[in-house]
Amino acid sequence: MNQNIPTSPGSDRILSVSYDATLLATRQMLLEARGYAVVSALGFMSAADYCRTGTCQLVILGHSIPAEDKEELARIFRAHTSRRPILSLELPGEERIDADYYASVFEPEEFLAAVEVSLKPPQEGKEADAI
Repeated sequence: MNQNIPTSPGSDRILSVSYDATLLATRQMLLEARGYAVVSALGFMSAADYCRTGTCQLVILGHSIPAEDKEELARIFRAHTSRRPILSLELPGEERIDADYYASVFEPEEFLAAVEVSLKPPQEGKEADAI
């Protein structure tokens, strides 16, 4: 797991955020196995600092993050990017935040499909749909 977040990563990076180190490491392994470049942030401050760089293509907010913190991280990220997507991982019945995509935490294939869809350029005239 990457605990030292680089200040100038490549533009193809995914920022994965969690408050649980084990979940974060598992998510990073899944993504890297699919060929994605991943920066993992454990906790709010690390995630907020990286969000402010505006250099990743996607932010994944794990289900271990309280809704208020997810909303604040989404706000920070959107303030520093040109509308790149946010994927929120959720438990059934969990309150949804203002994200572009949503995926269940129980289905790794659904999660990976949501990542793939969220990284595709949006079709002109169409808004992002939840998965």
